[in-house]
Amino acid sequence: MAEPGVMGLFLVRFFRGATRPAPLPARIEAAVRAQQDASERIIGCVQLAVVAMFGLLYAASPNPIPHTILPMPHVEPVPWVLAAYFAFTLTRLWLSFVRRLPGWLVALSVVIDMALLLGTIWTFHLKYNQPPSFYLKAPTLLYVFIFIALRTLRFEIRYILFAGATAIAGWSILVAYVVFADPTDPMITRDYAEYLTSNSVLLGAEFDKLISIAVVTALLALAVHRAREMLETSVAEGAAARSLARYFPSAVARQIAGAETDLVAGQCVARNAAIVTIDIRGFTPLSRSLTPEDLIALLTEYQGRMVRVIRRHGGVVDKFQGDGILATFGAVEESDTCAADALRALEDVIAEADAWNAERRRGRRRHRRRCHWRRRAPGIHRDQRSREPLCQA
Repeated sequence: MAEPGVMGLFLVRFFRGATRPAPLPARIEAAVRAQQDASERIIGCVQLAVVAMFGLLYAASPNPIPHTILPMPHVEPVPWVLAAYFAFTLTRLWLSFVRRLPGWLVALSVVIDMALLLGTIWTFHLKYNQPPSFYLKAPTLLYVFIFIALRTLRFEIRYILFAGATAIAGWSILVAYVVFADPTDPMITRDYAEYLTSNSVLLGAEFDKLISIAVVTALLALAVHRAREMLETSVAEGAAARSLARYFPSAVARQIAGAETDLVAGQCVARNAAIVTIDIRGFTPLSRSLTPEDLIALLTEYQGRMVRVIRRHGGVVDKFQGDGILATFGAVEESDTCAADALRALEDVIAEADAWNAERRRGRRRHRRRCHWRRRAPGIHRDQRSREPLCQA
C-alpha cells in the first residue's frame, strides 16, 4: 500500500485534532471541556428560539390555495414535527445542565436539526399542492447555515463537518426525489429564465447550493480549528496565571501575566526599595528537638502569620530560606512610602511575634518552647536579655 503524501498526513492530523505539538495537561483539558459544556447550553437555547421562530412563521404563512394542480391530499405534518423537536430540544437542554452530553447525542442532535429543516422544506409542496420541484426554490434552505454555525460554539470541527455533510446529503436526497419522483417528467431544464418562472429544475443551481454549503462548512471548520488553538492557549495562560498567584504575590503574578512583551533574563528597573529579613532565634537547636511533622507545622504557622502582616503593609515576600523570610517594599511596585511601610510592618511583626509567643507559653501548641525573634531592619537592634548588638542591616 502506498504511503500517504504530506498533504494527506496533514489532513488526517487536521481532522483528528492532532495538529497541536503536545497534549494539554488534564486540568487544561477539563477547563476546555467546561467551556464546551457551557456552549451546549447556549446551543440548546438557540435551538428553542429556532423552533419557536419556525412555529411562528408556519402559523403566519397563508393557507393553501383552494384548487389543486396535482391530486395530492392536504397534509399538515409540520405542527407535529415541531412539537416533537421542541420536546427533544427541552430534554437535550436539561441533560446539558445535568451531565456532559455524549458524542453520539450531539451527533444525533445534528441529524435531527437537519431533518427538521429539510423535512419542513419537503412538506411545502404538499401544503401548497405543488409538484416536488416547488420546494427547491424555498428560501428556508438558508436556515441550514444557522444550524451549521451553531456547531462552531463547541469548538470541535468534527461536528461542524458532520453538520455540513448532513446538510449536503439531505439536500441531495431532496433534489434526487424531485428528479426521480416522476420518471416520465424529470422537469429538468437548462433555461435559467424558465427555471425562475416555472417549477422546472436547474441542476446547476442545485449544485451551486451544495457547493456553497460545502465551502461555508470548510471555512467555519478552519476558523474554529484556529480559534480552538487560541482558546487552548488562552485557557493555559489563565491557568498559569492562577498558578502564579498561588506561589507569587498578586502584584508579581499580574505583572507577569499582563506583560506586553516576554520577560528577558537580566531585565531590571532601578527604584528605591526597603528590605526586611525575619527569622527565628535559636531555630537550629530547636529544629533538632522537633519531629519533622512538628517542624513543618511550626514553620507553616510562623510563615502564615508573618506573611499576612507583611502583605498588609504592601510588602512582597521575595523568598523563604528555612526559617528566614526576605521581604521587599517598593521593589515590585514603585512606592514613595516604602521605608515607612517597612517600619510599620516591623512593628506589627514584633506584635504578632509577641502574641504568638504568648499563645505558645499558654500551652496552645504541643511543644511549649519559647521562640525568640531576631528582627533585621535599618539600624542596630539589641537583645533585651544580653543588651548585646544582634545585627546590623
